[in-house]
Amino acid sequence: MTLDRRTEPFNFAMANLSALPAGSRVLFLGKNHTKNALLIAKLGLHVEVLDADNTELVLLQEEASKEGLFLITRHTRVEYWQLPHTYDAIVLGELDLPSSKHTFLFEKILSSLAPKGILVGEVLGEGKLSTTLDPAIEPYGLIALYTLFESLPCRLIKLGKELTQVVHKKGVKEERYLLRMVIQKC
Repeated sequence: MTLDRRTEPFNFAMANLSALPAGSRVLFLGKNHTKNALLIAKLGLHVEVLDADNTELVLLQEEASKEGLFLITRHTRVEYWQLPHTYDAIVLGELDLPSSKHTFLFEKILSSLAPKGILVGEVLGEGKLSTTLDPAIEPYGLIALYTLFESLPCRLIKLGKELTQVVHKKGVKEERYLLRMVIQKC
C-alpha cells in the first residue's frame, strides 16, 4: 500500500510508517489509533496498541475483528508499561504528557525500539500559547524537545510544531501546539 498525498488526506503516522517491511513490529501508544492501527495491520505488520482507556481498546478490537485483522491491545498506563520484546516502530498519538515526563517517556521508548527503529510522534504542548523561543518559558516546545533528543541515543529526523484546536469531552475547545517528530534509535 502506498499513500498518495494528492488523493488521500495527509496522515503523519502513515506517511512515516508505510515503507516498513511486512512483519515489522509496530507499537501504538496513546489515544486515537484505530484508523492507523488497522491500516498498518492491513500492510502485514504486527500491531500492538497500549492505552490507558480500555473503551478505546475494546472499540479497536471490534473494528479489527470486523475486518478480519489481528492485533494485540494492552490496557495500561505508560508509567507501568513493560513489554516482552522490541519494536521496529513506535507511534505516539496526540499524547497529552506533562513535560516533566518527557525524558522518562523517550528513554523508555528508545529502550523498546530495535536498533535503527523509529518513533513517529505527536505530542500536545501544555499551557498557554507563547511566541517566545526561550525553553525556560516554553518548556514544551521545539527547543526543549530538540535539546532532549540531543541528549538521548537517537537521531532526529523531523521535528515540527503547528497550532491545532483540541476539543475536550465536554465540547470545550482550546488552541494548543501539536509537536510532531520522527526520531531513529542509534
